[in-house]
Amino acid sequence: MAVTGSSTDANGDQLLVSLQTPYENVVEILGFTDSITGETTSCYYLKDFRWGIDGVTYSDWSTLTDANLQLLSLNPKNKFWIQYRYTQAGDCTLTFNSIALEVVTDGGVICKIPQIDCGGVDGCSGALNLAFDCCGDGWNPYDISRAGQMYTQLSAMASNLFGFCVKYYKTKADQRSSDVILKEYSLFDVIASGDIKIMIPDNELPTRDIQFNPLMMDFPVQFEIHIVKSAFEAVFGVGSKPQMRDYLYFEQFLNRMYEVDAMAEADDFMYTGSYWRVSLVTYQKRTNVLYDGGDNASAAQVATSKAIEIETDALTSNVDDKFRVERENQFKDVRKPNEYNTIGTQANDYVRRALNKKMSITEENLYNNWTIISKYHYSLETLTDRSLAVKYRYKGGWTNTDNRAFTFWFRPQYKAPIQRNILITAISDNLGNPKLTTPGLPTSPVSDTIKEGDWINVRGTNSYNGIQKVKSVTGVTITLDITYIDNIITPTAKFAKEISNTFLQYDTDQDPAQILVSFTYTANWFIISLNDSGINTYYKYDLSKSSLSLKKGEWYAAVINLNNLANQLSLFLYNTVEDAQAINPDRTSDLKSIYIKTLTIPATGMVDGYAWKLLGCETDLTNIRIWSQPIDEETQELILSQYVVKDSHLALLLDNASPELMLPTVTNPR
Repeated sequence: MAVTGSSTDANGDQLLVSLQTPYENVVEILGFTDSITGETTSCYYLKDFRWGIDGVTYSDWSTLTDANLQLLSLNPKNKFWIQYRYTQAGDCTLTFNSIALEVVTDGGVICKIPQIDCGGVDGCSGALNLAFDCCGDGWNPYDISRAGQMYTQLSAMASNLFGFCVKYYKTKADQRSSDVILKEYSLFDVIASGDIKIMIPDNELPTRDIQFNPLMMDFPVQFEIHIVKSAFEAVFGVGSKPQMRDYLYFEQFLNRMYEVDAMAEADDFMYTGSYWRVSLVTYQKRTNVLYDGGDNASAAQVATSKAIEIETDALTSNVDDKFRVERENQFKDVRKPNEYNTIGTQANDYVRRALNKKMSITEENLYNNWTIISKYHYSLETLTDRSLAVKYRYKGGWTNTDNRAFTFWFRPQYKAPIQRNILITAISDNLGNPKLTTPGLPTSPVSDTIKEGDWINVRGTNSYNGIQKVKSVTGVTITLDITYIDNIITPTAKFAKEISNTFLQYDTDQDPAQILVSFTYTANWFIISLNDSGINTYYKYDLSKSSLSLKKGEWYAAVINLNNLANQLSLFLYNTVEDAQAINPDRTSDLKSIYIKTLTIPATGMVDGYAWKLLGCETDLTNIRIWSQPIDEETQELILSQYVVKDSHLALLLDNASPELMLPTVTNPR
């Protein structure tokens, strides 16, 4: 079994195909074509893909078909990254050659073509001819008005033809901040912006070489540009001129911002002064440059200044701001405040707001290849069904553009996972919900009784087969929490109650509480409930279709990925496989994937500010985590095996089921 380059030669070999650069401006994908050498009907590749917009976070794997590619909802403003997974089925030699996507873009790129207008320069009479009147009286050899006009016109023409276009932001000294002793102004107001053309002496743009000083690395400090007066006054008004604290954005070539450090009038032809010499330095965001429009500014001027502030913030970046998120993430990963600050008395418990004193927290080491995964677990079966076990301090929801992941370890403890069958004699419409009529419902023992919130497995109906939630129970009838469709049944229609464990819930913390999110499992089903905008939707995973039944007394690990970008809700289940030959088989267990299923869902969001809770049920539970990003399938085993979480900055909630630390109060420490 080997993979050589892009060739495989054994059943189960896999190739992962990635992009070096992403697709851009993609609106829709119509299909794909690939080239494979060696495929036959008995030996071929199973093809999957996953996608994302940043090259880091990807959706869960989906089958690579034209239909699945056409279902992708893409935003042309985002980059499109895609990875392919080719898994060989059969024994032969296969070689992957190439793959290509047929995409629809948003229409291409529109180029702006500058046009040059050589006439009508401001300040020029247009009289370019030179005349001499040798016989007239009063001839003045120093009257160079026409020569000055010609020079001014030539300067303007050269600027229009060869000028370098920049975005110029004009400031004005705030008269209220004048300092008559130091003869300066301490505050400046940004009042206007516009596109102007500048001249760079000898066309020498500043070098990109990095200079070193005792404090840091920096770019070259200063360089000079020339701004023709007529070009500047055409944008900012007659009499305006560059001054300190003005700044410029070089979009073309440089993509940098500079500010005016000094300005002088040029000693050009006969002191005509057709342009300004402006010294530029690297732009710095200064607190004394304001964006309120200046003295006695009108509402329109204030709005213009605020728009310039937003535009400037979008063009500039601060080194501290650039690395701030990464720096804070590293601090969180080292300090791990959401994990190490979990133990203490109730007032000092940084994770749990409320903890039921009747619930047992059991000390038991859970291993994976001799690594301790958990030291404690909640014994939720010590509480009554659906009673409050833990209420967390974390109260966050998410928007319909955010992603989430949930991980936990659980061990079923139900005594009888499935109750006896009950016959269905009729189905009727009860205010839009199906009502099942039975010959009689069990009344004893208490564990056999059916109540609101239970789950029953229905068979023999036309439209309601499968796991269904009980909305209400009246006499010998049961109303289901599903829309009524029809009343067609078979003579052997029946249902059986499955013991359900609703262990994690996000609700409004009222009486009665509106449930926004809940996680429930039975021996044969896993159900995720999401209530978006008042509409409750149950996403059901039939484990029995994969020949899986959750057994009492065995530990299982779960990963749930909610990817709103890819519109996916995925469930991954793992269990531990023990080595019976080992001296301590319970410590040599390894994780094995036993169930994977991805459902397509609409983008779903949850309101912030409500309560995350653990509820009493017939299960043991530990290592409860809520993550801000989905977890790739390749890293899930590593994440599930962490007792101390490495990427703490990605974890929104961490609960290792640690008991409270109860210490006696010492009033006199002597």
